[in-house]
Amino acid sequence: MASTQRKYSRRRLASLITRSIFITISILTVIVLLQNYQVNQQVVAQEAARSKLQTSSLVQQIFNYRLQSLEIQQDSYSRNNSLTSAVKSTEHNKIDGFFNGVDQVSPAVTPDFRFIIDNDKLLWDDANSQFYGIDKQELVSISHHMSMGTSWHLEEVESLMGGRYLLLRRTPIIDLDSGQVLGYIHIGIVLNSNFSLVSSLLKGSNVDHILLAAKSHIIAASTKNDDFRHLKWLDEYASVLKNHEYMVSKTDLTINGISTYLSVYTIQNNAHIVTMMRSHYMWVIIALVCILIIALFSRHWLGQRVSKELLRLTNYTTVAAQKQKNSEFCGSSIEEFHQIGESFQLAFQRLKEQEKLFVDLFNYSLSPITLWDNKGKLIEMNPAAERSFKTGNLDDNGFSVLVEKLIPQIHMCAHGATITGVTIPIGETTYRWNLSPIVIDNEIRNIIAQGQDVTSFVEAQRQSALAREEAEESARVRADFLAKMSHELRTPLNGILGISQLLRDQIEDQTKLEHLDILCHSGEHLLAVLNDILDFSKIEQGKFQIQCSDFNLSELVTTVDKIYRPLCDDKQVELDVRSSLPEPFIVSSDQVRINQILFNLVSNAVKFTSQGKVSVFIECQEDAEKANFGMLRVLVKDSGIGIDYARQETIFEPFVQAEATTTREYGGSGLGLAIVKSLVDLLNGTITLTSRPKHGATFEVQLPIELKPGAKDAGSFKLVSEPALLFDRALQVLLVEDNHTNAFIAKAFCEKYGMTVHWVQDGYNAIDYLKRDENIDLILMDNQLPQLGGIETTKIIRDDLGLKIPIYACTADGMQDTKRAFLAVGADYVLVKPIKEVALNQAFVHYKQTFMQESKVRH
Repeated sequence: MASTQRKYSRRRLASLITRSIFITISILTVIVLLQNYQVNQQVVAQEAARSKLQTSSLVQQIFNYRLQSLEIQQDSYSRNNSLTSAVKSTEHNKIDGFFNGVDQVSPAVTPDFRFIIDNDKLLWDDANSQFYGIDKQELVSISHHMSMGTSWHLEEVESLMGGRYLLLRRTPIIDLDSGQVLGYIHIGIVLNSNFSLVSSLLKGSNVDHILLAAKSHIIAASTKNDDFRHLKWLDEYASVLKNHEYMVSKTDLTINGISTYLSVYTIQNNAHIVTMMRSHYMWVIIALVCILIIALFSRHWLGQRVSKELLRLTNYTTVAAQKQKNSEFCGSSIEEFHQIGESFQLAFQRLKEQEKLFVDLFNYSLSPITLWDNKGKLIEMNPAAERSFKTGNLDDNGFSVLVEKLIPQIHMCAHGATITGVTIPIGETTYRWNLSPIVIDNEIRNIIAQGQDVTSFVEAQRQSALAREEAEESARVRADFLAKMSHELRTPLNGILGISQLLRDQIEDQTKLEHLDILCHSGEHLLAVLNDILDFSKIEQGKFQIQCSDFNLSELVTTVDKIYRPLCDDKQVELDVRSSLPEPFIVSSDQVRINQILFNLVSNAVKFTSQGKVSVFIECQEDAEKANFGMLRVLVKDSGIGIDYARQETIFEPFVQAEATTTREYGGSGLGLAIVKSLVDLLNGTITLTSRPKHGATFEVQLPIELKPGAKDAGSFKLVSEPALLFDRALQVLLVEDNHTNAFIAKAFCEKYGMTVHWVQDGYNAIDYLKRDENIDLILMDNQLPQLGGIETTKIIRDDLGLKIPIYACTADGMQDTKRAFLAVGADYVLVKPIKEVALNQAFVHYKQTFMQESKVRH
């Protein structure tokens, strides 16, 4: 009996499940169908409304466009000289001829009639108004009714052919020479039976029929169907949005933004929408029948196979969820249910582990964690938060600040946002909070907020910002100082090197020429020392650039020997300079930077060697893989004080020397080797150091270099072109230079080329001179001038005076920013002081090729 009862109960449960599923499916099906029907009705209605709105807007735009076209044409010929001349002479034939010509050019924008009124009298009309039954006296009356201005005027007049609706516009005819108003030209459009207007509206609006109504009458239409010409029928259909046979849209026209009694009705055949809706309803019925059949079959199948297994799975999940007991699933005969059950078992197991992990993380975390509900009420705090905010006293100021600052963020999280990096200072401690919503069953139930003490990090950020500002200011001050010092030091160097180069042309004795060469090379070396400081600044700022040129590498050996042998002789130190390079040996690289590397290394070797020997060896080995390329090897060895092992790793850093007492004993800034290392890196080379204390040091540099076999000697003092042969006439040169020494040297160089030099000492005098005399062929412009600088003077010459005279700038600071600034304001070439004769010769060759050739082409 009990067994029978249990069996009967199981059958009732299965039947209940299957019936419930069947009823649910049926209800959902009906709801979906009803919703589908309602949505389709709304979509059709909305689409019809949108279509009507678009049609109305399009009709109004087409109407406005037609009026604007007439306005533009009317305004264009109202000031035409031919028309004003004809109106002045009141020659009607000329007026007729003028408008006939206008109409032939633009027949599409021709009004129905025109007439001209002067002093309330009809001066002229085109006689078209009489075609519409409007006599000349009526034209004068219409003009009286029109308001001032050039707006369109809608007028209803009685004519011989009945009532007429007119659109009129007038504009004054103005004599452009005297500004006199000669009369008013009027244009008119007859709206009654205006086939042209209706056709343009029909063509542009993409509808089937167009009707134009005024007040309660249809005055123009694109169809002769009488059914469409009843306003009552049109208004009834225009107010309906659903699927009827015709879709009617009414547009109340506005003119110049003012409502009128004109309306445009558009009629469009709506049969395709009706057909589509009927087809849709038919398929909905078919779908309903199919769903009903599927539901009946599903009910039977669920009752026989699935209900029992589903009940077993449900019981398992219920027990696991309610009792929170992770029991083992006993399995199912249906594979899918079996997999679902095992998945549930694994999910419950992982959920249990995650809950334990979360609890441990919450309780044992060293960071404060708080749990809130979605209303902003605090639910729980972990021990770390309790220690931090003393929640035993809810009136505590720190906890109040925390709640006040977090509540707005919690409300945002309650709407789905995840917020990170909320910094809240509480007393002397700063916390950074991360807030995240906890979603359960697709609903935000709680918000968890985790804080972190970032007091030290915030303070470090503030200190870092202050340090960065101080570093930027220091870099700016240092750059300004270097630019000024460069100018001050290069000015006397310009005198030394300039005079030395001038003397070369006056001395024939070979011994004296060698002495003069030593003077020039020494000056070059002094210039290189100055460049060391500037180059290090450029390297630090990332503004250093390599400039390659062809030069004779074998001259480097002679130069080193002549410069440093006197120093070694004074210290009684042997100098051995050897080379395996042939004479001449032409290469392409940055000659100045290679000189810097070698001079710095040799200078260091001589400086730190008090007895013994300094050896310099230079060789170049060709690259077997790359043609015309080789590896330059420079070896500098001395028997001086040497370098300690601990110092060898930092010896190439700036302001670092071998010992703390080295600066006091030997002098120097500690920049030489730092610059050497940076230059070697920029030239894609390597440098190595071998040294022992009190046994000297050996520096080996290897640099990739391009060989120029068969190239001619590119010596330092060789001119590109002989001065006497460069120009065929005496150029007029304006020299702008405040320093007498620099001016003397520049003038002497220019006179060697047969130039006539006019010297002024500042920018204002240069501008005044150019205002008086524009027969200047070339301007040599110094940078740092009193009162008005060279860059500003160049800008004024280009922008204010508008002169195209070539300007060759001369700057002593050697900074790339100065060069770019000169070129930006209109300078054509930039020379760096001290000015060398070779560099000046190249500049004059550039002038001849660029500007004198252009002048010949123009002539």
